[in-house]
Amino acid sequence: MPNSKSFDKENQLKDDTFYYEYLVSRYKNPKNRGKIENADIIYEEGNPSCGDVIKIYVKLSEDKKVIEDVKFEGYGCTISQVSADILADLVKGKTIDEARNFSKDNLLEELGIELSPIRLKCALLSYKVFKMGAYGIKVDVD
Repeated sequence: MPNSKSFDKENQLKDDTFYYEYLVSRYKNPKNRGKIENADIIYEEGNPSCGDVIKIYVKLSEDKKVIEDVKFEGYGCTISQVSADILADLVKGKTIDEARNFSKDNLLEELGIELSPIRLKCALLSYKVFKMGAYGIKVDVD
């Protein structure tokens, strides 16, 4: 039987491999990539330090209280693009009030991997773009 340290490393490697495969798969086959014609909210921004760009499209319900659909376009690293795809899943179907309470920690938890400070900016670009577009507020992602 392996000692607990080697067992933990082995499990961590399995977890890392799983998340890597998940991220690559989601990057190659995003569920929410695209454009929404007649979107209620469109906002685009990039990360000048790495060149990633995300453009978010949000379609609201007729009464403007529920997020019916979210799509994104953009280019950049796997982390930035997968984060945008995940964010769209997380806020779709939420009310505006629920979306206002959506935190960057919600997105990072769903992403499921440890990130360096530089990769953290990549992961939070879609969060920043969504919040700025939907609410016209400046978002600190540091």
